[in-house]
Amino acid sequence: MPTAPNSSSNWSIRNWAPIEQDFYFDEGAFALPEGVLPPYRLHLGSGRVSRRLGDELGIEGVYGRQIDGGAATLVDLRLDPAKELRRLRLETLSNDVVIGLMAVTLQSE
Repeated sequence: MPTAPNSSSNWSIRNWAPIEQDFYFDEGAFALPEGVLPPYRLHLGSGRVSRRLGDELGIEGVYGRQIDGGAATLVDLRLDPAKELRRLRLETLSNDVVIGLMAVTLQSE
């Protein structure tokens, strides 16, 4: 994100969840690093927001974690209040995934 004067900030997001599926977490191969919370997901069918959407929707098991209606991932990025935002750019680095940006909300404290 370019900011004035002539500086920028960058954020990297990895392991993006598919819109039609829920994350699967366990204490082994699919464990989150210590202190890291799962991202908020927005259930597009009901408007429900949760860090554990699959649990709330009653999704069980490792495979077939389909979310009826799909779910978006919510990302909360903190801007430097000392810098003025001039531009927002989304760059995706994948040949086989379509990434869309549905909305951006800027909020001052």
